[in-house]
Amino acid sequence: MKKIDLWAQTEKKIPPLLLMENAGRSVALAIQNLYRDKEKGNFVFLVGKGSNGGDALVAARHLYQQGADIKVFFLFPADDWQGLVRKNWELLEDLGVKGHYLADEHSFYLFKLCLSNCTLLVDGILGTGLRKQLPQNVVEVIELVNNCSCPVLAIDVPTGVDADNGQVSGKCIKAQYTVTFAWAKRGLVLYPAKKYVGELLVADISLPKEGLNLVDSIQHYVDKELVQSFLPPRDEAGYKNTFGHVLVIAGAPGMMGAAYLASKAVLRSGAGMVTACVPQSLANVFDLALPEAITKGLEETEKGTLSVLSWSVIKEILAGKKALVFGPGLGTEEQIKQLLQKVFEVDLPLVLDADGLNVLAKKPNVLQKARGSLVLTPHPGEMARLLGTTVTLVQKNRVEIALQAAEKFKAVVVLKGAVTVIATPEKEVFINSTGCSALATAGAGDVLAGAIGGLLAQGLSPKQAAVLGVYLHGLAGEMLAEEKGARGVLAGDVVEALPLALKELEM
Repeated sequence: MKKIDLWAQTEKKIPPLLLMENAGRSVALAIQNLYRDKEKGNFVFLVGKGSNGGDALVAARHLYQQGADIKVFFLFPADDWQGLVRKNWELLEDLGVKGHYLADEHSFYLFKLCLSNCTLLVDGILGTGLRKQLPQNVVEVIELVNNCSCPVLAIDVPTGVDADNGQVSGKCIKAQYTVTFAWAKRGLVLYPAKKYVGELLVADISLPKEGLNLVDSIQHYVDKELVQSFLPPRDEAGYKNTFGHVLVIAGAPGMMGAAYLASKAVLRSGAGMVTACVPQSLANVFDLALPEAITKGLEETEKGTLSVLSWSVIKEILAGKKALVFGPGLGTEEQIKQLLQKVFEVDLPLVLDADGLNVLAKKPNVLQKARGSLVLTPHPGEMARLLGTTVTLVQKNRVEIALQAAEKFKAVVVLKGAVTVIATPEKEVFINSTGCSALATAGAGDVLAGAIGGLLAQGLSPKQAAVLGVYLHGLAGEMLAEEKGARGVLAGDVVEALPLALKELEM
């Protein structure tokens, strides 16, 4: 956004004062829409020294001219103000509005009094220019704001939020609303920042859309409209083979639930058929548990896990399959590694999940034999193992980490978690908008892997299948949370809700 803003001013000759006027006016309009039932309103503005503060002063001026009661508090001395801040303060001061520098006991006392009779507090302290360490008076203000009953609207970015990666400083203003400009900043839709943003409103400030050509990578916030364009066609005269057949290689003693959930999700996502390759000794039980699947019991090791000797049978039943899912509940024994090496030689779209990823982390060179397109679905722990890093670093830089993995493994990468990130080898990023804590349950990842496999079998590209699968999975979780509450939802509930999520997209 900084690059686009500078380009708009230097190349398109749009005056910065005009951009600030547009930004501040859009904030004032948003406030008026939120409080249209109130005749007047009592608004408190916190003003920083940079563009964010200037936007706040413009909004304050427009509201004041509409008859609102305005209180203005500065967080930095006048000598530190940027020129546009000073100019907009002069315009507001000429109207008779008084300002107070929040720096001593008297000014803080006045601020507390204003908070007790406040319709809305507007945070214009710091936007995208977040400092590593906040000044002490800003820290004190944040504590007071977060402990008061007055609702908060943040301008562009809540103070304390890193607009790039969604991390927050030690203290961060918790807003009920955030008005951001032109396009959403990536950090606003990532956790932990998302908890501080509240309702996100995006306002147009007349920045030319061709400014997006300046960005380093194409990044999308995945919404209903986008994924509706990915929905596979549904032929009314079709039959089971029309909608694709998936081969799932999964399961081991004590982990057959993973194979069950992944296989069932293939069908619940709209695919016509699924064949589950499982250890021979567990095949009969699996067949009874999921009669809709074709069950193939394969040769196993002494531990009961799949043997590499089963490959000859798998190879025979590959005919007619449209996609593969490998990994849920398989284990990580040496023969699983050898089996994965064989699977990579198959020219079919492959979803690699769970133990498939853990095996890959131990033997990444097997990727050299990969012939088909790949979708990797790691959670943060699996991603850390794949890249030889820590979970902490993965979580701090989720988008960059997903892009790094997509480039390294030449695969579409689905980094699961609160706000799942999908990245492609072409450096395209999709940040998912659905999901909730109802999905924090054992087996939910197996459901996602199966759903993506089912969508691949219906003819979607790896990118489309990953983006749509993640969105559907999250939407199913939201629907279950609405019905049952976020606590106690099972992965089996999620797989059953997939058709309802698909139906919602078709409306």
